[in-house]
Amino acid sequence: MEAISQSRYGAHVPPPSLGRNGSTESLTGSVDPHAGTPLALFTTLARTALFLDALQDECLAPFGLSFGDYAVLRLLEDPPAGVSLSPTRLAEMVVRTTGGMTKSIDRLERQGLVRRRPDPADGRGVLVALTPKGRRTAEDASAAYVVGRQRVLDQLDEGEADEIDLALRRLLAVFEHERGLDS
Repeated sequence: MEAISQSRYGAHVPPPSLGRNGSTESLTGSVDPHAGTPLALFTTLARTALFLDALQDECLAPFGLSFGDYAVLRLLEDPPAGVSLSPTRLAEMVVRTTGGMTKSIDRLERQGLVRRRPDPADGRGVLVALTPKGRRTAEDASAAYVVGRQRVLDQLDEGEADEIDLALRRLLAVFEHERGLDS
């Protein structure tokens, strides 16, 4: 087995390799006995999510943003046509609790990136909008995130990236359906 290398994210990552039966080898070099099982799938997804979190932190931390806060900025930067973005609607769109969204909006407001304004259709409600500083920050953070994502994607060939995307979109549709978000 090839040597295990340290990634930019501080984790030790083996190079891609296949075991005797074609399954991906584990970190120790042994063939994963759970390869091809639901356990292996969810373990791989969980590990991938951790690396994705690390990549997002690396790209967005210089802007003082978590990925969740960045997602809010991106939604406000280009909202769906005809949709006013209330905290509740934002929470639904980023799959967060309304309490978590309130904390996120509070953080972004303290940084001068968003502002709340009264909802003209609901006297008790508020809408959230980007400030000019928020728009600049969203654009700059997006550019940094594109560079980080591309660094990872450049290690896959086009066919691999397409296969992974298709499979993950199908799995995401299953999760969305289970949560009633596919309507």
